[in-house]
Amino acid sequence: MAELTRTERDFQRALLHLLEDHSFLSLSVEQICQETMMHRSSFDRYFNDKYDLLKHTVNTKITNFIDESDSSEDELVNVVDYLCTHKTVMRNLATSNANSSLYPTMVNILADIMLNRYEAGIDDRLVKSIGTFDNPETTAYMLSSSIVGAFYWWRNQDYATSKQTIIKHANMFIDWLTAKGKAK
Repeated sequence: MAELTRTERDFQRALLHLLEDHSFLSLSVEQICQETMMHRSSFDRYFNDKYDLLKHTVNTKITNFIDESDSSEDELVNVVDYLCTHKTVMRNLATSNANSSLYPTMVNILADIMLNRYEAGIDDRLVKSIGTFDNPETTAYMLSSSIVGAFYWWRNQDYATSKQTIIKHANMFIDWLTAKGKAK
């Protein structure tokens, strides 16, 4: 992933800060620009809209989780730890039901990130698992839907399931998926 400019990083930080108090769907680009104290033209130079900013922010976070991890298992632990630590942001990002327009957007964002990482040859366990199937694009969308669906379920049950259980089951799912793909 290319190095972020200070401006891109500032917009990403502003989005995450605003998500502490506002739902994503209620945010406007103007609010994000006010938070950064930058003009709309600066935003438009880097992002198409707030959804594009969200995609870049999620991609940056995922890349950081992977870069900061000592192993593929640590990547998952880092993601789940982040979700647990930033529950308010996650609540404002994941509206209360899967009928929201943000649900398919999150599926598309995650699938697109996985496919871009796959095409770039990025070496992480989840991306490798989609490459074990004949059609990585279909697999990425199916996997993305599963991840987003599980996240919405966990959020809607107010994180009652322990993070250790989430990590254990996610690892088992990734291992199962990789084994099934190789067995084809």
